[in-house]
Amino acid sequence: MKVRLLASTAALLLLVGCSGGNGAAAKNVEVSIDDVLNQSAISRDVTLAAGETLKVSLGANHSTPYRWTPDPKIADTTVLKQTGHEYIHADTDRVGAPGTEVWMFTTLRPGKTTIVASYGSIVGDAAPTCVFTANVTVQ
Repeated sequence: MKVRLLASTAALLLLVGCSGGNGAAAKNVEVSIDDVLNQSAISRDVTLAAGETLKVSLGANHSTPYRWTPDPKIADTTVLKQTGHEYIHADTDRVGAPGTEVWMFTTLRPGKTTIVASYGSIVGDAAPTCVFTANVTVQ
């Protein structure tokens, strides 16, 4: 009987421990590499609560001379702040396969702001081929 009670308690603690997290909810915005290559302007609207995390994932290909701006422009930095950025390679051995640029943002207070990132050549002064805008509302 004690073994059964102990096993049940351990299973319950394991279940509760695994279901936890940092408590902050996250919203995801994703744009495929096909959309990036075929559209010159992409816009997404997103609404979050104060304290929530926003993850923006944009298709990219670092095997070409094109990149997203590493630090997108945030119109109102009192509403939202960037907390991370990384390039994730495709899960394939195929040379030249596109990956994903991922930015993390944390909301700070209620308000409205925009996040603007440009995709363009790192060679020369060419205009961006795609501009991504996230219209963010924090409630």
